[in-house]
Order: sequence, then structure tokens, then C-alpha cells
Amino acid sequence: MLRVRAIGLVAIVLALSGCVGIPTSGGVVTGDIIDDRLEPDFFVLPSGPRPGSSQEEILADFMLALRGPQSQYAIARQFLADSIADDWNPDAEAIIRTGIPATTPGPTPDSLDYTITSKAVVDADGRYQETAPASQTLTYSFVQEDGEWRISEAPDAIVLSQSSFNVVFTEQALYFFDPSYQYLVPDVRWFPARATVTSRIVRELLEGPASWLQQGVVLSSFPIATTVVSSEIVSGTATVELSSEALTASPTDRERMRQQLAASLDVANVVMTVGGLEVVTPETGSPALRNPGVGDAVLVGVDGAFGFDTGDGPSGLGDLGAQVAAAGATAATLSNDQQTVAFLSGAGVSVARAGSAEPVVVDARPGLIAPSLDPFLFVWSVQGTSAGSLKVFEVDGTEHPIATTLPPDARIVAADVSRDGTRLLVYLSTSSGPQLAVAGIVRQQDTNIPTELGELLPLPVSSSTPVDATWVSDRVVATVAHGAEASPITTVEIGGPSSPLSQVSDATTIAGGNNGTDGLRVLAPDGTIWQARGSGGWVATGLTASFLATKQ
Repeated sequence: MLRVRAIGLVAIVLALSGCVGIPTSGGVVTGDIIDDRLEPDFFVLPSGPRPGSSQEEILADFMLALRGPQSQYAIARQFLADSIADDWNPDAEAIIRTGIPATTPGPTPDSLDYTITSKAVVDADGRYQETAPASQTLTYSFVQEDGEWRISEAPDAIVLSQSSFNVVFTEQALYFFDPSYQYLVPDVRWFPARATVTSRIVRELLEGPASWLQQGVVLSSFPIATTVVSSEIVSGTATVELSSEALTASPTDRERMRQQLAASLDVANVVMTVGGLEVVTPETGSPALRNPGVGDAVLVGVDGAFGFDTGDGPSGLGDLGAQVAAAGATAATLSNDQQTVAFLSGAGVSVARAGSAEPVVVDARPGLIAPSLDPFLFVWSVQGTSAGSLKVFEVDGTEHPIATTLPPDARIVAADVSRDGTRLLVYLSTSSGPQLAVAGIVRQQDTNIPTELGELLPLPVSSSTPVDATWVSDRVVATVAHGAEASPITTVEIGGPSSPLSQVSDATTIAGGNNGTDGLRVLAPDGTIWQARGSGGWVATGLTASFLATKQ
């Protein structure tokens, strides 16, 4: 009883606060900004229509009600006329606005235009896309029902401020396998936080990855046409009822299905059922890796040495480090097992391997940038003057042709393969300005040989001159650029928002590590290595280097 009374009091407070700032006359009206002060920990229970409300008040209260996705936006539907209340689809699109909206008379009698500045959208499948701020006008029509104004025409969309979006929506990664089944790869989505979100996550997982991750870039182990009947999570265990198609999966695929569900629902245990009976999954060896990590020590080249530096100079790589240093490396990437290094020197791009007598030159073209080494030991090399010059080599120098969608006339300052080997991050300088993008890597399933890049997924990027880019995690990348007075650093979530970090005075290289942005390191022109410290900016590590290397 006490809990019910508490919820009632919260509802009353929210209802009263929702009345503040609501316009009471026609003409140009400034929209409410109450939702900009919401705290994410509050459960929003919006109010329904107030008797005697004007069209402007109905629209303002309707926008407030969009913060309550419970029961398929049941409260918001109370503002709609009977003719559209059931058909209106709030899940078709979520528009994230910035600034203060304006309400003006619409193009027809009994209509209003709601003008906003949009900054991002979430589509019907939960895919987030950040956009350049742009003015957008939505038109709402009204009709009287039982003497009260109701909305008779409305776009299939909801509009939220950024803070309201953070309350209403929950971020969830759907996980798929790389072609080797060694890694689980995230496909980030955003869903309204309501009771049915678990089934929504499973449904989207069964429908497959985003288009740029298709064509074999990632794989799903669920049989085609499998659907979800029901799903719930109780005490950390998800019980997922699937359609009968799930029974056609092999024992190995059933275990992989379980791994996909556990990762996507972020639970420790999953029970799959068909017709109420549990689908037995076999116990297998090591599960696929999620967000593979690297060692914490900084990897550097300095004064004729190459290795991990914790304050006493580079060490830890033995003769492998000696090979790289002796070759005069200026950039390098170390494999996850620390047995192979792809590096750039005056000879071009070379590969050094532990136990080998000397490095092997795999690409001797002029003007090459820092190479990348994927987890299957393929070397990615490209000339900085042309993104279309991308080539892929084995560690012995064998070249494999790769079809790309990169613009050949663009300069490229960074090309970096994700640690799971499924995506290539590129930072470009084009005639139309900087471009940042990721592309899925299509491989031969048995050999893991890269054969082509899939469609480019553009990411938000600043207008500053590109310098370098790196992977922060399996779903976040970071860039450093040259601005007018300093070097801005930005993180971008693939399938999520971008976020500016504190600037550094100047930078030549950025490298990712573990622990999110705290693992980032930046190299200054004087050789000083800087480390990110959350919101506190950048601090000198006390280390110096000739170059800052990448750890895969």
C-alpha cells in the first residue's frame, strides 16, 4: 500500500510539473523545456489530457506524454482522436531535438506546425543516426470529440529532447558472430524502456544485423524464419520461447544461439524453449570473445628500441622488438598474441615475427601510412594519397585482392581493423571535407581471407583537419584532428552519439587501450604521451616516445 501511495505522489508531482510553461494563447509559442531537466533515475508517468485544453495545450501535453512509453504509449494515445489512436505508430521513428521548439499555425485550419532542430533519429529497428542540426517541421491536425480537442493527424514519430531520450530509451547491443565464430560482434540499437523490451531485443536479433554488417560480415546461428513467441528475465535468467524452426539447428548452433541471446540480453543464463519444452544445448569449450582486450602497458618505439613502456623504457618483446627497432620503424601494430608486428619504415610496410631472422617487406610502395594487422594476421596497407590504394597481404607478402567502396580520390590518414576483425575504421580527407566511416569486412569463411569491404557507414565527424583515428572498444572509436588553436579529440559510438573530449594542444597519433576513454593515449609532437582522465582532461604520463604503436 505504501508503494502504491508513493507512486501516486510521484505521478501527482509530475502531473503538476508538466503544467509549467504550457501556452494558453495562439500565435508563435515557445515549447516546454521541462523535459530538459529530467533525471535518468526518475520513472516518468505522464498525465492525460486536461479538460478544456486548447489545441496548443493538447499538443504541448502530448509532447510531454511521449516521455512515457509504457503500454505502447497508452497515455500519449489519449490525446489522439479515435480515428488514429490505434493506428498511430510511435516506434516508426524517434527524433531527438536540441534547443526550444516552436508551435505556429499550420497549413490548414485546425492544424499546428511543430518546428524543432533535430540532431539525431532512431529508426523503426532501433538504429541511431546522428545528423547535422537541421530545422524540421511536423504538422498536427485537430478535431473535437465530445467537446474536447484531440489530434486527428500526426506523424508516425515521437520527439524527445536529449535528456528525455536518455530516460525513455535504453541502449542495447545485439550480438552476432564473426565468420570464425571466435568473436561476438555488437550491433548497437536503442529501444523504448518498457515491459516488452526483452521480446523486442530478441525479435530484432532474429531479424538479423544492420545492412552494413550483412553479406557475411557477421553471422547469426538462428535458423531462417525463427521467431520469438515470448521472452522474460527473472533473477538473471532469460527464458525465451522460440518458434519450431529453432529445432532444426544443430547442437553446435543451439549453443551459439544461446551465446547470442545471453550477450544481447546481458544475462548470465538463458533457457530456450519450443512449445514449452526446453531446447537442450551442449556444453562446449571456450565461448566467443566479446570486446577483446589488450595489455595495459603503452606500446612505443623510442631511441632504437620497441616494446612496452611502464617507465623504464621499452621492453618485453625480446628479439621481436629488436627486429622492429633495427628496421627504423616509425609506426607499428602488434598482434594480440604478441608474436607478430606489422610496421612502417623507410622500406615500406614490413612484418616481423618472433623467431624469424629478419622482417619481411610486404608492401614497398611509396607514401604508405601506418599499417593495420587483423586478428587473423592479414596486413592492411594503403598509400595516404589515395584511399583506393588499399591492399591486403599475408605475413609472407602474399597479396590478396580486395574490392573496396572507399573513394579513390580521397586522402586517408588512418585505416584500422577492429580487434574482432570484422570492421575497418577509416578517417578520410575529401574535397567535401573530412569523413569518418566504418565498413564491414567480407571474408572467405574457411580461410578468413578478406575479399571485399561492405557498404560504408558514415560516422559524425568534425570539420577540423583529420590526424588519426583508433578503436576505443568494440563499439566506440576516437579521432584526433587539428583545429584552429588546438587538437580536438572526439569519441563516436558506432550506432550511438558522438562526444567531444577535452582538447590537447597538439597531437600526431592516438591509440586505444582498455577501460574506455581512460585507456586512450595521445602522442604530442615533442614525444610526450598524454593520457585521458575522464572529464578531467588529459595528463602527461611521464613517458616519451618517437612513435605510439597500436595493440591489437
